Amino acid sequence: MADRKPMRVLANSQAVIDALAERGDLSPAELAEATGLPRPSVYRFIEGLKAVGMATTTADNRARLSVKWLHLADAARDAMSEWSSARGVLDELAARTEQTVFLTVPRGDEAVCIDWAPGRGIGVLTLSPGRSLPLYAGGAGRLVLAHLRDLDGYLADDTGRRPLTARTMTDAAALRADVRRTREQGYTLSLDDATIGIGAIALPILDGNGELLGCLSVAGRSVEIEERQEEFLAAARAAVAVLEQDAAPASQVQSS
Repeated sequence: MADRKPMRVLANSQAVIDALAERGDLSPAELAEATGLPRPSVYRFIEGLKAVGMATTTADNRARLSVKWLHLADAARDAMSEWSSARGVLDELAARTEQTVFLTVPRGDEAVCIDWAPGRGIGVLTLSPGRSLPLYAGGAGRLVLAHLRDLDGYLADDTGRRPLTARTMTDAAALRADVRRTREQGYTLSLDDATIGIGAIALPILDGNGELLGCLSVAGRSVEIEERQEEFLAAARAAVAVLEQDAAPASQVQSS
């Protein structure tokens, strides 16, 4: 019994971090609602994260993950040999499209951003290195959902699916239809379901066995993503082909 308390503290700390990673700056009241923790506990976790440099608070007392998470994201990416050449590919795609380009990887029930090439209007985007999207929202999140092995198990549990905008899909039937559409067309189109006014096109990066390694997404203003969808798709597909070719040797080494 004595060793359960540290594990509970770690689990609660992770819940606070996950909420900030998924939803951005949150007030203590919003964090309490998002995590189910009492507000006094939320205050203590925020202060603890601030003490070790992992969080800050804004002028209006909202908690925010610190830039230290970006360094952790860099370290995590550098440790993944399959993405060693990704930075150049992302930069080239961002220059070609003038949009922000993200590289995300599946981690449990999230799509975690490990690298990006910023484009225009990045201040309004939900995702950035070290942050994540739930599997029911955004291009990257919904793309990962379409490749989830235990899709039925995920859709059966809707307790954690809170809408990020009025266009976020949380209903199991709607998400199942979205998965079917993504699998048929080979990409996900996100319009306003993670951030109002923001859209994204997300494509899978697969290994030689067809398993999902990661996700490449092009994000910007919804109206521009929708109007230039075919152009962005063609550019992103060319970038995915390079990433898959570069990732293949690393994947083969890891599986041998």
